Amino acid sequence: MRQVIRTPDFPIVKTGKGKLHGFKDDAVYQFFGIRYGRAKRFKLPEETEAWDDVRDAKSFGYICPLMPEGMEDQAGTSHDPNAFMNPMAAPFSSFEMAHRYWVMDEDCLFMNIWSKHLPGAVPNKTLDAAMEDKGVKRPVLLWLHGGGYAAGSSIEIPAYEGHNLCDYGDVVVVSINHRLNCLGFLDLSDFGDGFRESGILGMADIVLALKWIRDNIEAFGGDPDNVTVAGQSGGGGKALALLQMPPADGLYHRIISQSGTTGGRPDMTAASEKERFTALGRKTAELLGLTRDTIEEIRNVPFSELSKAAEKAGAELGYAPGLMLFEPSITEGWYTGFCDVSGFREETKGVPILAGTTLGEFNFMHYLGNKAEYSDAEKRSILEAAYGEDTDRIVEEFHKAFPELDDLYALSVDTLFRPGIVRYLDKRVKYTDAPCFNYQMSFIIPYLGGVAPWHCSCIPFMFRNVEKEPAQCTGSASYARQLQDEVSGAWLAFMEKGDPSTPELKWRQYTSADRCRMQFAEKTKMNDVQDDLLMELVAKHVPVFL
Repeated sequence: MRQVIRTPDFPIVKTGKGKLHGFKDDAVYQFFGIRYGRAKRFKLPEETEAWDDVRDAKSFGYICPLMPEGMEDQAGTSHDPNAFMNPMAAPFSSFEMAHRYWVMDEDCLFMNIWSKHLPGAVPNKTLDAAMEDKGVKRPVLLWLHGGGYAAGSSIEIPAYEGHNLCDYGDVVVVSINHRLNCLGFLDLSDFGDGFRESGILGMADIVLALKWIRDNIEAFGGDPDNVTVAGQSGGGGKALALLQMPPADGLYHRIISQSGTTGGRPDMTAASEKERFTALGRKTAELLGLTRDTIEEIRNVPFSELSKAAEKAGAELGYAPGLMLFEPSITEGWYTGFCDVSGFREETKGVPILAGTTLGEFNFMHYLGNKAEYSDAEKRSILEAAYGEDTDRIVEEFHKAFPELDDLYALSVDTLFRPGIVRYLDKRVKYTDAPCFNYQMSFIIPYLGGVAPWHCSCIPFMFRNVEKEPAQCTGSASYARQLQDEVSGAWLAFMEKGDPSTPELKWRQYTSADRCRMQFAEKTKMNDVQDDLLMELVAKHVPVFL
C-alpha cells in the first residue's frame, strides 16, 4: 500500500504566483487543481493574479463543459437511448476503456503536476525538501488529453495519471484542462474583432499553460528548457498544432503524437479551411437568432443552448458530427493552419517528433473469439464478406506487414489515423533534418478471444498504468509488463534526448529513404515493410468520415 503524507506545512511549494499545498504519495509529490489561467467566454485566456495565502492543490479542478450528449454514437454524461449497448458509447464502453467524469465549468484552466523533486518547497518540519532537491532539473512532459477538440479532460481516463511514469522515469508530468468544443473552437471572427481569436481559444489556453510551465516548473524540479508536449487522439492533434502556432515557439522542445492526425480534407486550402469554420460560427449564431448587431448576447447564452445550436449547425452544413466537428481555425498571429495548407514553419525546423498509431484504432470491433477455432474456409468467408474481390491482395499485403498475426486481424487495419501519420511524416522529413520516429502498436489484447489494439490502448503502456485498465486485459497478458517497459522506456528516452532508442530497443529514424516503424508487439522489432498498398486496399471497403 502506498503511503500518503500531507501535514499542515508539507508539502508546500512557492511558485511565481504564490504558495501551493499538495501531498506526497510515496516518492512522488502531487499537486492537483492548480489554476494556470482564467477564461471568459470567447476571450483569450488571462494569467492568474498573485496570491498571498497558501492555496490547496490536493483535488482536481473543473473540467470544460462537454457537448450535449445526444450526439449519435458519442460517449456522454447523460442518458442517450440511441447509445444503449453501443460498445463505443458511454456508459456502455466504460469496461473497455474506463472513464471518469467531473464537475464542469467554463472557467476550467487547471493543471496537475507529479514530481519526485521539490526545489521550491518552503521550510517544513516533515522534510527539508528544499535542501534535498536544490538545483534539480528533470525533463517535463505536458500531456494533452484526447476527445478530439470537443470532449475529454485531463482526468477522464484513469491511465492518464502521472504517478507511475514520474516515479519510474524521474520526470515531471503535467496534465491540463482547457476549453473545448464551441467554447474553445467556434470561429465567430466574422462578427468582428471582439471574436477574432474565438476559433483557437482552446489552443491559446495550452500556450498559456506552457508559459506557466516556463515560469514555474523549476519549483517542482522541472527543466523549462526540456519540455515535451505529448497527447493521444485529439491531444496528439493539439500537440502537432502547436508547431503551427507562433506564440508557442520556444515553450516546448519535442512533440509526441499518439494517433493524432487524420491528414486533413481533400482539396483543402487556407481559404476553404477558414470558411469551413466561420460558416459553422455564422450558422450557430443564426440558429440562436443572433445577428451582427446582437452577437454580444452569445456570451450569455446557456451552454446547453449554445452547444446544441453548434451541433445542429454542423449537421445542416453536412459536417462530421460529434468529436470531429471542431478543429482550430486559421487565425493570423496565432495559428497558420494544417501543414497541408500552410507548410511547416521555419521556427519549428529543429523539433524532433515521435508519432504513431495502433493497429485497430476505431476498426477493432471484430469480436470473433479465438481465431484458431475457425477453419480456413470460415475465415475466407468472413474476409470475403468484408473485402470482396480484394480479399486475396489484402491478405497477402497484411501478412507481409504482420506475418505473425492471424488472417482475421486483417479486418482491423486502421485506415484513418495511420495514413494521416504517414503522410505527415513523409512531408516533415522532406522539410527538416530534425529526427522523426514512427511506431505502430500491433500486440493482440487477450479480450473476447483476442482483438487488435484499439484507440487509446497505447496510453496505459506509456504511463505505466496497465493495471488501471484491466478491461484491456493488459494486466494478465503474458507480455504486458514487457510492453510497458518498452513503450514507457522509449517515451522517457525521447523526452530526455530526442531519441527513443534504449539499450533494449534501437530505433531508426523515419526518413524518405527508410520509412520504418517500431512495431510494438509480443516481440517488438523495427519493421520496414511498407503497408501503403494494404491501407489503400482496405480503405476501399471502410467508410471514413472527415
